[in-house]
Amino acid sequence: MFNMLFGLKDIHTVLANQRKIGGAAEADSIRLSSGETYLNPVFTNVDISKGQYVSVGFIDEDGANIIAHVDQIAVIKGLQHKLICQLNNTFIKEIMVRDTLQYLQRLCEVNAGFITPTFKKEALKLVHDISVKELNSHNISLPFPVEDKLVRLHA
Repeated sequence: MFNMLFGLKDIHTVLANQRKIGGAAEADSIRLSSGETYLNPVFTNVDISKGQYVSVGFIDEDGANIIAHVDQIAVIKGLQHKLICQLNNTFIKEIMVRDTLQYLQRLCEVNAGFITPTFKKEALKLVHDISVKELNSHNISLPFPVEDKLVRLHA
């Protein structure tokens, strides 16, 4: 996916399939009808009731966890699906990198001695999501070689 999103349905799809596709839904900014503007919000939840979108949850770059009713949203600018390593919101990026590294370590422990194609595919997807640079900076090694050339590096 890793491209523009066009609405709440797309945000919901990214959140519902996060484990399969990785990354997160981030916008450049979101402005509420009250005039409050939040920069680099990363969406964490979309509530649906009776087939209608009711509210969205997001965390802004200052770490504020906000839940807003969809009627309160005036404008969402620059909505995109991004890899974790591409996020501009450093607050949530650090949390997501930490959680992904913990999951990756646990995945390697559970699969110790058995490098199946499924395990390797999932591990490489996780590394792609956070970047090889991040993996190396935390001194984490995988039970198989990971080539920088095969995994795109993002700032």
